[in-house]
Amino acid sequence: MDRIKIKDLLLRTIIGVNEWERREKQDVIINVEIFCDLKKPSETDNISDTLDYKELKKRIISIVENSSFYLVEALAGKIANLCINYPGVKKVCVEVDKPGALRFARSVSVIAEREWSDVFLGIGSNIEPESNVKKALKYISEKEGIKVEKVSRFLITPPIDKFGNKIEEQPHFINGVAKIKTYFTQDEFSEFLRKVEISLGRTEKGGYEPRTIDLDVLLWFDSSGNLRFAHKDVFERNFVSLCIYDIEPNLLVGDYHIFDIMQRAKVKVDFKDANLSFIYKQ
Repeated sequence: MDRIKIKDLLLRTIIGVNEWERREKQDVIINVEIFCDLKKPSETDNISDTLDYKELKKRIISIVENSSFYLVEALAGKIANLCINYPGVKKVCVEVDKPGALRFARSVSVIAEREWSDVFLGIGSNIEPESNVKKALKYISEKEGIKVEKVSRFLITPPIDKFGNKIEEQPHFINGVAKIKTYFTQDEFSEFLRKVEISLGRTEKGGYEPRTIDLDVLLWFDSSGNLRFAHKDVFERNFVSLCIYDIEPNLLVGDYHIFDIMQRAKVKVDFKDANLSFIYKQ
């Protein structure tokens, strides 16, 4: 992936936990490596087509010199969050160096990385489904570090076990898929989803009990478009792959086209459109 480096940016800020460190600004040295697509500006030689790293540098200077920090980790994280949210940035690596922080050492540095990933998230419910799906999407869309890009149509599907057998005496589900961008790691994102489920009354994960909300990572692609995770339901359940197809009809999952995956699904159930376009405004 193409990258731009801002090297050895020398700034001053209040940083440290000791009393004397809180009185006067100290030097910090900042290095930023920005991963982005530079194909277009390399062909056009036009400044308007490239990432404006001069403006980004100004923003870094502003947050460093107009803030105070106890930890180098906090400063590095704040700069990384600023950079990853800058237009055109796919991934960023920020190193903050604090000279003289340790006796007998020239400096101490902290490195913070952020990377946008594309995530396809399965969303389902068969307890007050319209209300709970809407609430889940609201929680997710309002979380810093997460952007909901697209939402599929929602389908009414029967409750089934792993073999595709219908589970009797349970209400039908509504199921859909959201395409999300996030700079959370997979573990961080999964932990966040678990908290959303608990906040909506989900107490158990697993089994075939009715549920207020079910949130599952179906596909995870890194900032370079490489597939890092695929849930088995993508390949096994036709309504799951259909909802993904609804969002990205030309998607490749590894070596397989999403349309072919949908056609070859092991478990095929009858479903109908839930007509829930109102549930999330894109």
